[in-house]
Amino acid sequence: MSNSTNISLDCSEIVDAIHPDNSNNDQLPIEVLRAKIDCQVDAFTRSLLPFIGLVQGLLNYGTTIIVCLGLFFNTVSFIVLTRKKMRRSSANMFLSILAVYDTLSLTLNFMIGVIRGQNLSANQSFMDNQSLCKLHGVFVVVFNLLSVWTIVTFTIVRFLIVKFPLKAKNFTQMRTLIIIVSTSLVVVVFSCHKIFITGFEGDSVFGYKGCQTDRARIPDIGKFYVAFNTWLPTVLVVIFNLAIVREIKIHTARRQTMTTSTSRSDEKATRLLLTVSFAYLVLVSPLGIIQTIELFWNENVQATPLTSPHYADNMIVKINLKWIRAFCFFFYQINFAINFFLYAFSSSGTMFQNTLRQLMGFKKKETSDITQRTVTTTVSSNAVMPLPQPEAEERNATEGQ
Repeated sequence: MSNSTNISLDCSEIVDAIHPDNSNNDQLPIEVLRAKIDCQVDAFTRSLLPFIGLVQGLLNYGTTIIVCLGLFFNTVSFIVLTRKKMRRSSANMFLSILAVYDTLSLTLNFMIGVIRGQNLSANQSFMDNQSLCKLHGVFVVVFNLLSVWTIVTFTIVRFLIVKFPLKAKNFTQMRTLIIIVSTSLVVVVFSCHKIFITGFEGDSVFGYKGCQTDRARIPDIGKFYVAFNTWLPTVLVVIFNLAIVREIKIHTARRQTMTTSTSRSDEKATRLLLTVSFAYLVLVSPLGIIQTIELFWNENVQATPLTSPHYADNMIVKINLKWIRAFCFFFYQINFAINFFLYAFSSSGTMFQNTLRQLMGFKKKETSDITQRTVTTTVSSNAVMPLPQPEAEERNATEGQ
């Protein structure tokens, strides 16, 4: 706050030198008042240049690295998850389509954003072509939503499997495919509204100039988009994950009586979902929080008159929020490239790890001692029970006769 006060005093001295008798904002001519506010904002922006440079470097070069790594690892994940023995699992069907949507988001959203921000001629091509600009507006929304709502749908399906383990077989490959396609179609149809309506995407974190199109401009659509892309899926994921954890505890308590239980593969798929969901929440939530604060703060700035003594301070906060949002957006992108590592290094991704090792020409990982003991116990329980001692002796006597 002291930095903001010093900036305000310095710029006030500049204005007061021209209008010594009119130092109050409401008494200054409008052009002088604008010069005073611009001076304060510019001075603050210069003080923020080191952070701005860091964020721009992350978005320009860091995003390129994320896209390249994401393309490679998502491709590997898709190849592994679509092997014949992997396709039998409904969980792997969700994860394989998630790899496709993440790849499309990395290329058609983030990479195009970097190109438009770094290449003026490339961005001009979008600005000169309304159809191309509208199409990119759809891409900015659709693949992010497809990825997010695939996770939400996967979470709901896993909850139903954990809640009703005896009906888990109802989620066949065909039914799982129908669920995935239906969810995708709903998201695509919803995203097509960007052809006709525009919101706040002109203020891109990549810094490119927005297109001037004939679309209806509805600033409040930004709130709905943030809610639909961040808060609604986040709330659903949290609620259903907590419900899954609760059901797992209940099943663990019931396991002693063997009333109900889920298969070992279902348990691993559920733990893998919880890992993916946790990574999603960690990487997405900060961006959602900043976007929400920024949207409401921008309304506050618009409602503040230019003559208000707080207008310059509000503008400074607005600039701060913009660059913090851009900083959080960099980490948000990691969500679209990290899933391979969650599968490959998670203790619940055993089947993925073994299939990956086979594709790479390595030997299959040895079964753990715990698994061996589980198999041994199962075989022993299924074997013919030995006869009680008296019956055994009577049988031997009969055979002897």
